[in-house]
Amino acid sequence: MHITSRPYTGLADLRALQRTITASWLLARPFVNMTVGDVAWWMVVSPLEVDWTTRIRLWESGGDVVAWGGFQPPGELLCHLRADLPAAPLRAVVAELVEWLTERVVSHAEAPSHLTTHVLDTDHALREELRSLGFTPADEPSYSHFIAPLFESPAAPVLPPGYTIRHVRGEDDIPARVAVHRAAFAPSRMTVEKYQRLVAMDLYAFERDLVVEAPDGSFAAFTMVWWDPVARIGEFEPVGTHPDHQQKGLARAVNLAGLHLLRRLGAREALVFSRPTNAASEALYASAGFRRAAVHRPWTRPLQAR
Repeated sequence: MHITSRPYTGLADLRALQRTITASWLLARPFVNMTVGDVAWWMVVSPLEVDWTTRIRLWESGGDVVAWGGFQPPGELLCHLRADLPAAPLRAVVAELVEWLTERVVSHAEAPSHLTTHVLDTDHALREELRSLGFTPADEPSYSHFIAPLFESPAAPVLPPGYTIRHVRGEDDIPARVAVHRAAFAPSRMTVEKYQRLVAMDLYAFERDLVVEAPDGSFAAFTMVWWDPVARIGEFEPVGTHPDHQQKGLARAVNLAGLHLLRRLGAREALVFSRPTNAASEALYASAGFRRAAVHRPWTRPLQAR
């Protein structure tokens, strides 16, 4: 298997690396470390001036992307390797990924003391390769990998009087959508300009950007639904509630609405990530029918190790 690597060049490469994620879902569900929406969201929330040709690298064989890596400053690697990558090529690609990350980190103005990547505990092959390269896992997980099967209809959303669920109707709703996001995740880097970049992406759809509208017409909660129609997997990213409207069951209701939407589209399951340290978030997803399938754990290595 002959594999070569090169820098990211643009939209066609984004679509190609997303196809690799889709292929992994067809091969290894539900233990895949991300969905096609994760890449899009990561690119949207990053600074507008990012040069992606220096932040993403692709590994290809026979014209197909079989792995890719993304550099998240100051020292984090986002990566995905196709689920059917054989052992020997996987070993070589992981070594190259780590070397590429090291080069990016040492040239960055705020180089940290360690390299970091987050790995599913179920990804035994990647774990072993990282261990052989000097990485060690943290005791505590960084993310829970929650899955909701959609073979049966989810519970019906229930809202307090005066609240309604709808989708973002168009660009006129963007300022209000940005406002509720910024309130839910304060301090937030989201801006109207970034959101306008988001809605222009292939995988975004206003119809899948769900919000709870408050009695005064403002947005009180939200769930963005990413949909991969080939793998038939949906993901909720991000999910949030305005602080003024918390403890009303709004996030559970809008998540249930998202599950119903995905089921109508023909999804097999939905995925959402949560931080294990956030007990309220973990309880929310469990109440909406999600169950923890695995955890992601930070793996780190001192920067000076080669």
